[in-house]
Amino acid sequence: MTAPLSGLIVLDLSSGPAAGLATMILADFGAEVTRFDDPEYAELNRGAAARMWLRGKSQASEPLHDAAKRADVLVITTPNGFSAADFETIHRLNPGLVYAEVSALGIDSKLPVSEPVVAASMGRMKAMEGILPEPGPKYAAVQVATHATAHNVVSGILACLHERLSSGIGQRVATSLAHGLIPYDQGASLAMQMRQKNGEVPPALDPARIMPTLNYHPVQCSDGKWLQLGNLLPHLFANFMRAIGLNDELAALIQNPDDLELREHLRDQILTAMQTQTSSEWMQRFIADGGIAAHQYQTCEQALGDPDMIANDHVITIDGIKQLGPYTKLCGTPAEVGKGKKISANKVANPWSRPAMNPVADTASPLHGVTIIEFATIIAAPLAASFLADLGARVIKVESVGGDPYRNMAGGFGATRCNQGKESIGVDLKSETGQRIVHKLVKGADIVIHNFRPDVPDRLGIGYEQLREIKPDLIYISANGYGTKGPSSSRPSTHPIPGAAMGGALYQAGGAPTEVLNLQALREYARRLMRANEVNPDPNTAVTICSSALLGLIARDRTGAGQQIFGDMFIANAYANFNDFVSFDGKPERASLDPALLGTGPLDRLYQCSNGWIFLGIERLHDWEAFCSITGEQHLVVHYPDPITHPGRDLTTELSSLFATNTAIHWESMLLPHGIGCVVADRHNLAEKFFNECQPGSDWMVPVEHPQLGSYYRHTPMLTFSRSRPRASAGTPGGAHTRALMAELGYPAPEIDSLFSQGILWSQG
Repeated sequence: MTAPLSGLIVLDLSSGPAAGLATMILADFGAEVTRFDDPEYAELNRGAAARMWLRGKSQASEPLHDAAKRADVLVITTPNGFSAADFETIHRLNPGLVYAEVSALGIDSKLPVSEPVVAASMGRMKAMEGILPEPGPKYAAVQVATHATAHNVVSGILACLHERLSSGIGQRVATSLAHGLIPYDQGASLAMQMRQKNGEVPPALDPARIMPTLNYHPVQCSDGKWLQLGNLLPHLFANFMRAIGLNDELAALIQNPDDLELREHLRDQILTAMQTQTSSEWMQRFIADGGIAAHQYQTCEQALGDPDMIANDHVITIDGIKQLGPYTKLCGTPAEVGKGKKISANKVANPWSRPAMNPVADTASPLHGVTIIEFATIIAAPLAASFLADLGARVIKVESVGGDPYRNMAGGFGATRCNQGKESIGVDLKSETGQRIVHKLVKGADIVIHNFRPDVPDRLGIGYEQLREIKPDLIYISANGYGTKGPSSSRPSTHPIPGAAMGGALYQAGGAPTEVLNLQALREYARRLMRANEVNPDPNTAVTICSSALLGLIARDRTGAGQQIFGDMFIANAYANFNDFVSFDGKPERASLDPALLGTGPLDRLYQCSNGWIFLGIERLHDWEAFCSITGEQHLVVHYPDPITHPGRDLTTELSSLFATNTAIHWESMLLPHGIGCVVADRHNLAEKFFNECQPGSDWMVPVEHPQLGSYYRHTPMLTFSRSRPRASAGTPGGAHTRALMAELGYPAPEIDSLFSQGILWSQG
């Protein structure tokens, strides 16, 4: 078994973790990655985590243009210091090369590819308002845009390589950190559109007063440690309430669901009950039950020792550095982490052969002709399949009778978001007839994606071995919560679980008290933790499932063989916290957030202005010198804080006084055009940003037509191509294509009607 990208020649001209993680992933799966360092942006490659994202790569030993003539892929960030590495020049040298470009806000952006500035500009920091009672934006601690962008780069490259098999021509694929934030607007911007269309006034909510739902509650135990509950579905919450002895109280609430006083009383009972045992005692009980979603809040360092992380080989050690292992498990063509090879300067033969170029460039979608069958619910796996639909794959969603439960949550707007570009068929998989129907679908498929717990697919007739008999070269992807091994492999998981377990929520909240709290304090800290435990773990997982599917597709392109692939929410969300998932002797401590959650240091911080909030993000001495020159504060140059060895606390007071003298818009207008990371941070939240872009000609939102919602705007695909054309289609109602797909499979109309009447087929409305 060889890695799927064995022999692929990749030139890495990037700076910073977004593209650096992408090329690390390519190296992990067999590519020969050679780095060309950019001295102008070398400071973006500092920090403890760089030791991980630089693994498996060799240093360049020949001129760039000579290497480019033999390469398959070039990855570059903009702006950069390479004067002759633009796409046009490289494409003339090597028309078959895939050129992947990453920027902060778009290809014309002057900002270095650094997340905090983009997060502030796009509204992600404004969306953090409410973690503390004090108004104003809060620092966005988990670098989700970097994580998503890294996988978008991988997905874009692999899609281009797949397309190159038929055209023989390379192309440019581009994305940005701003596009990497698209997955994190679930249904909010769509809900805003529908309220506007219906003339509804949005509810006035104070984000600092919103309590967690009972099934998603953080709770403190008798040892002072905190657990996160994640019992989204009613049967899971019932299991939890039974386990803590509140079965009768739950029954009373079910009978009186609108009784707010009863709900708050039950909240207090839950919080009180959980303080009767230690966190370990509760977790032993929950794991033994097998049907309760809960996990301890942990730091990233603690998560490196989590039993499920260890059991699933998610943690490895290379050269004395404990770090994250491969983000996905390809059973047929596994990763080869840390085994990067140096490209020989006289290497001429390339195993990645390119067919003769077509005389006319193909402008179809890069995944045109690929068919995916999705057996998945809620967010992570369905959202991944929607990304593949954006790239041109035909995605057929198989839903149970009654549909994906997500369709009935929060107005169904999130489900509309997750099911864009798909066809949907409603089938009773518990029936033999329903299983025969989906087996016929699978015969024409390339990829299957599911997120059932282990053993469930076999009972439904869609297990790997069952489907491989039908389609021997099938790529079969399983996405679960914890991984296939370990104590929690069969347990349910929802988004707050990896958010708490992988360190992101605790870091975002600024920590949590360990002394046992009274009821009033319990309620407030539970609210704070849940506000910090935002809905990013599902999208974090979705981007990894998307790129995993494409790794499987490329492996099949090369070998002709399908395989089983495993991904999970734990490793995906560990990667989203990449900047603290390394451990070695002498490692500096991760910079903590200040008590007001405004930042990690004077040059990575929110500041209140005379009107509004500004975010200042500077990682290079060059940018700091420019900042001091433009603002007339040259005396501050000598106080440039080294982000590793010098905290620079005195500088915070100086800059606070400076920014208070004028408005946030003034400072952005003065500094941003010079490529200095200084942006207004309270103009809008992330959903409002996209809602405000719902207009003709927008670069971010495009109009589509939904059979029930009518016309609305959806996000653009996250990748752009110089030749291929991604698709942007509307969401799909449940079972909307049941009749058409059954007819396509050869079923006559009377039989289809009969199957509907028997409850074996279903469609919404």
